[in-house]
Amino acid sequence: MKAVALLSGGLDSVVSMLLAAQDAEIILALTIDYGQKARINELRASRNITSHYGIPHQVIELPFMSKLSSDLTEPGADEIINPWVPNRNGLFLNLAAALAEDLEAGLVVCGFNREEADNFPDNSRGFIEAVNQAMIYSTRNGVRAVSYVLDMDKVEIIEAASSLGIDFRMLWSCYQDGNRPCGKCPSCLKNLQAFRKAGIDYCEDFIY
Repeated sequence: MKAVALLSGGLDSVVSMLLAAQDAEIILALTIDYGQKARINELRASRNITSHYGIPHQVIELPFMSKLSSDLTEPGADEIINPWVPNRNGLFLNLAAALAEDLEAGLVVCGFNREEADNFPDNSRGFIEAVNQAMIYSTRNGVRAVSYVLDMDKVEIIEAASSLGIDFRMLWSCYQDGNRPCGKCPSCLKNLQAFRKAGIDYCEDFIY
């Protein structure tokens, strides 16, 4: 089975992609530049990861999304209080599905997981099932979205990453830009707590 992976360069999407690579051929990793503040670091991380693992990589720009209401794209937002981006995951999955169909791939791999689904319904199993129902009609080859970390929390994802031998220093999960993670945004706080619970050494300069 061939697959297209949605890759942000962060923990969840990287682990899901590499777990999927054990079952499928990842013919393309797709990174979306939608005007997010962390885009430079996300793009760099994604390029480094795909280069390291020998996976073809493509960046697609969606500049209109920077005008949508979200702290992830608002330049003046020093604190990330509202990380929701309207229909972001729905749009990304459909974009990846279009490329997958064109490339004769049957899967779109994403990094949705149980912990994120608690706050973001578009990370849930129900959402993936609904999207897959729609794709029966919208793709001729019946592209399906899958997440190999769907039933995991952050601790379990970190443990999976460790077992895969992932270099955590290559990742970027922070919502902010800058030379190092902010340590304050929701993503940083969740990951930092999870690394501590997992009992795995982490590098504060790069991956919390």
